[in-house]
Formats: sequence, structure tokens, C-alpha cells
Amino acid sequence: MKRSPPASATWTWPVVALLLLASALAGYPQAQKKSATSTQEKPDALLAAAMEKMSTGVWSVNGTVAVKKTIKLHGLLSGEDFDLTMEPGVNPNTPMREIVIKDKAWICSDGETWHAGSPDDRLLYNRAHVPIMADRRLPPFEKVGTEQRDGQTLLHVRLKVPEKKINPKELPQYWIVLDSQGQAQYIGHTEMPMFSQAKKEVLYCSFDYAPAKENIAPPPVGPPVDDKAYGFYDIEQHKFDWKGKIVRLQVTPKLLESKQIGESTYRAFLKDTATPNHYGIVEFPYDALVQLGFLKKIVSGTHGWEELEKMGALGRTEGEPVSFYVEVIPIGEKPAARAVAVGAKFNRDADGTVSYTWAANEKAAKSPSPAAMASDASDGDLVNRGIEKAKKGDLDGAIADFDRAAELNPKDDAPYYNRAQAKRLKKDTAGAIADYTRAIDLGSTNPAAYNNRGNARAENKDLDGAIADYTRAIELKPDYARAYYNRAVVKKDKGDTTGAEADFKTAKKLDPELVGEESPADSENNGASGATTVSLLDSKLKLDIPSDFSRDPDDPKEPKTVAKFSGPDGAWGTVLRGMHGLTPDQLEGYLKKRVAEYNKGFKWLPKDSHLQWLKKEIVTIDGRKWADWSFVPIMKGRKDYSHNPVYTRNLTTSYKGQLLEINFTSNLNTDPQIKREIDHIMDSVHLEE
Repeated sequence: MKRSPPASATWTWPVVALLLLASALAGYPQAQKKSATSTQEKPDALLAAAMEKMSTGVWSVNGTVAVKKTIKLHGLLSGEDFDLTMEPGVNPNTPMREIVIKDKAWICSDGETWHAGSPDDRLLYNRAHVPIMADRRLPPFEKVGTEQRDGQTLLHVRLKVPEKKINPKELPQYWIVLDSQGQAQYIGHTEMPMFSQAKKEVLYCSFDYAPAKENIAPPPVGPPVDDKAYGFYDIEQHKFDWKGKIVRLQVTPKLLESKQIGESTYRAFLKDTATPNHYGIVEFPYDALVQLGFLKKIVSGTHGWEELEKMGALGRTEGEPVSFYVEVIPIGEKPAARAVAVGAKFNRDADGTVSYTWAANEKAAKSPSPAAMASDASDGDLVNRGIEKAKKGDLDGAIADFDRAAELNPKDDAPYYNRAQAKRLKKDTAGAIADYTRAIDLGSTNPAAYNNRGNARAENKDLDGAIADYTRAIELKPDYARAYYNRAVVKKDKGDTTGAEADFKTAKKLDPELVGEESPADSENNGASGATTVSLLDSKLKLDIPSDFSRDPDDPKEPKTVAKFSGPDGAWGTVLRGMHGLTPDQLEGYLKKRVAEYNKGFKWLPKDSHLQWLKKEIVTIDGRKWADWSFVPIMKGRKDYSHNPVYTRNLTTSYKGQLLEINFTSNLNTDPQIKREIDHIMDSVHLEE
């Protein structure tokens, strides 16, 4: 699974996204206007080929990321593995180095000791890797010229834009190393911006790349001296013998004091179990105290256990001892050595690689690294990861990342907006509204925040509030077709036929092919099509109903109608039960009979039209046989109905010896959107015995 960010996404991406801006650094050779080497390939193809070649092998990277301050970044890249150093790091005047090899990760933030990291913490990697990331759609680039550098021929290309007056150096640029035949070998240099949406800042990046002779290797962290559990007295007695070595320390579960001694370093005062009445101090990285259960949440400053308890931050205080591994560093003759925690679980792979992780289960070690803490975009990196989790269905994990991002930067609207998106997917409408509101209160001018809060309010039957939100979204984005469409739906529900028609007309004028995405995760297009699951027949039958369809009140005069639905512009649907007996072996005969009846024609069909059958077959859904039959009326002399579908679809099955039939029709509505929504409803049908 690739961890690098995708080229496009439908959520609010807060970390790195290419802009039509760039920063050219002085000192790099200027491109010549005349090409010294010609090639038949287009710049786009050469750039894509260079990126593809860099997806394998080991590559050195050396460059800078500049915003309010300039960060130097250098090291090695190899696919998804990396060994990168950032200067300055977490601590002033001290580089920070991070190594990731497959699912193992190591961090060194003090220039001396290594401890366990998380392979998902990839901020440094993303900054260095995004410019050369293959497997994405590239915008068009144009050739600037070629030049010679260190005996190599480089083709200079930059983003192609129609504007004539734009400064060429404000565009993403690449220098591609070519062979003697003019074929792309790799990207030698790039200058481009990356945008931190969380901080609303442009980061100007300049990187040199080259094939590397060395491979990425684990840091010099060895295995523990033995399997025994030691105490602070043992460390004090053996500090010179154990210099730079790893031992397992066992302590009581109660944290006596927590003290923050750096941006991402905490010092804990603990009591060991090996030697009675012996206490000691251990240095922990970032949230390791939370991972081990000493704290419920990270707290800054210095706090004793009584204060931590009052704050609701103190973790477990009794029960089984806690053990973890520390590196021993002597600091003098009398005081005990520094004990720097490196992890809670020791791992040795078949190839001899040694690593430590914080959680007993490696998959649980998901905390952000000091790199994220030291970065201006640390909260954005968490939002980035949360979005990826949400797209894969891990909504709880996504919300946890959004929670942490909000803690790191409570004034940023991105964590709240994206957490609202996830809560809507979990059907937590009230929670979603609260988070959309928080994002808006923080100054968000994203029209989708208002549009989506309008959707959530509509689901909560707050129609006036929904209309107000759609109106504000339109004020922010006058061509927001989806907001007009959604407002039209709600106005129609309120009985404002004139207002609804006007908004429908405007929406279709702005976007004639207005199509609602089926996924409610889409921040721009999850409006009226966002589905709500309806349960019928004692929750045995479930189907997803788009928000522009509503369920009609039950009519006691129609006991065999399980449910009726009304859609936009007259579309409707029904669920019928028990009209007559029907066994599974009679299903095929029933289908043939209905097709023959429908072929005779109906008075409601337009003149000079006949039925065009799209489907009339027996299908299996969740192990049950259904008759799936659908049709459109087609005008005489026409063969293509795709742009004018008056669409009806039926699903019929035998349920407990009785007919069960689901019918939905656009009812002479020719909007292709309604056809897609009807298919979405039918494809969502799930029936249990």
C-alpha cells in the first residue's frame, strides 16, 4: 500500500498540494533558449518517464524547504523507504533524523539516541518525494531549453500556462537528466511550491536528486543486553558497562511526575519494582507515556500525580508492572545514567534487523513523530492521514487523527471540517453539525462547509437552517450549482414551488450535467444525493434513499404497501408486500408475464413511443434470487435513449412465500441524475430472512 499522497482528492487536503507557483534558487545554471539536444518526445512524456524510473532504486536528495524559515532536508529515498535528516530539527541547533524501512521506523531528535517511530509518520518523506511521485496525472509542461551540468545534459521544463505576463520562475520547474539518445534518466533538480492548507502558507522547495551508491540501513540500535527486567539501582551500578546499550526497565504503573523538557520530549519520575524504594527518571519521546498507559492524554509543563489526576490525565495507578526498553547513557560519577526510552517491544527480523515499537501490537503504534511536532504542518499531516483512513472506511481511526490535529492547532478549521465529514458518514448528524459550525466559527470561507452543514441540517429537519446555509454557500461561490440544487430540494419540501423551480433552473444552467456523487464523503458533491439507510420489514429489508427522495406517510388504506417515496420532479417509488403468493420457482414465470403485459403499452407513455427493455433477467443478490427488470420509453425513429431516459426499474423476489416488489421510476422526468439515483437505491437493496 503506497503511503505517499495521491495526486487528487475530494476532501480538504491540508499538507502538500502542487500550486501554480514556484521559487527558483540562485546558483543553478540558467537555461539556454536554444536546445543543444533534440528529442522527439514531448516534455510531459519525458517527465513521466523520469518519475517512473525513480520509483525504483535508491536516490539521494538534498535541498531546502523555505517558508518563514528555511529547513534543510537531505538523505535517501527508495520507494516508500527513506532515511532523511532535517536541519534544524526538534531541538535548536540539532538535526533530526528519521529512518523507515517497510514497517519499522526509528527517530533520532537529540543527535545521540534512537527510539521507536511510526512508519506512518511521513512528513519529511512527503516533502522530498512528492516532486518525483510517479503514477499520477500531470498537467502539461513545456520545454524551456537544455543545458550542460557536470558532464550531463539536462532538459529544463516548466508548467505550461496560458498567461503571458506570469513570471516563469513562479511555475513548477524540472531539470530532467537525458542520456545520449535524448531519453529521460531521472530528475536532477526541481523547484516548486507546496501549499500547507492548514497554515495557509506556500512552502518553496528546491531539491537535487541523484542515484545513490549506498542503501538505506537501520540505525546502530542493538538488542537488549539480556531478557532480564532491571531497576534504577541496576542502571546506576552498571552505567559504564552498559554505556550505549539497551536494557529492559520494569516500573510500577503509577506515574509520579510528568515534565516536558522539549517540544517532543517528556521526563517521567517513576518507581521501579526490582529494587524497593528506588526511584528514577526516564526520558520519553512525544506520546510514549500515553502509549504505555501512564497518561490518558499528553499534557505540557510539569505536573505531579495529584495534579494529573485532577486534570483527568493520570492513567493506570495500580496493577501489573510496566516494562519498556531504555538506552543507558552515563552522565557523571555520582548521578545515575540518563535512561532514554526506546520502545516497549523488541523486534528482530529474520535478516537480523533490530527495532523497537511502542505498542504491544505494532499496528497500534500510530502516534505522530517529532518531525510532525517540529513542523508547521504537523496538524495538517494528521488531517492528511485521517482523510486516508476515512477513504478506506476506518472512520474511528480518522476521527482520532482529526481529534489530535484539533488539539495541536485548535485555531485551524481543517480538522473540524473533516471530522464533520467523518461523523456524517457515521450517521452522527448532530456531531457533524457541531463540527461544521466550529469550522465556520474559526473563519472558514469554504463554501462546502456551509453546503454540507445545510445537508446535515436538512437531515435533522431544520429546513430553514439548511436554506440559510445553502444561501451563504452561494454568496461565497455564486456558481455553486450543487448548493442551488440542494436549496431547491429543501424549498420544494417546504412547499415553495416557485423558489424551488428557480433554483433548479439556475443549478441546471450552471451545470447541465449536474451529477451527485454517490459517496457522501465528497465535500463538494455530497449534497442531495447523500443517502440515508431505510429499514423495513422489522429491519430485514434495507435500502439507501438519496436525500432528494423522501418517505411518504403510511396509508392504512394500503396495508400491502410497505413504504412509498417521493423524489424530485415527480419521481417516486414503492415497496409492495403480499400482493399475492409467490414461490422462488415461480419467479421466472412471473417475470415473463409482467414483461408481456408491459409490452402491450400504457396510456401514460408519450405518443409515438414504445418500451425499450434495459434488463429483464433473474439475478442473485446476497444468495437470494430476484427478478431485475427495467425499461425506458423510446420515441419512434430513435435508437439512443441515453440522454433522455424516462426510467423505471423493478426488483421482485419471493419472501416467506409472498411477493415482495420494489419499484422506482423517474415518472417522465428526463434528468439522467434521477436514473443514477434509482440505480443506487436498487443496488443498495439488502434482504435477510
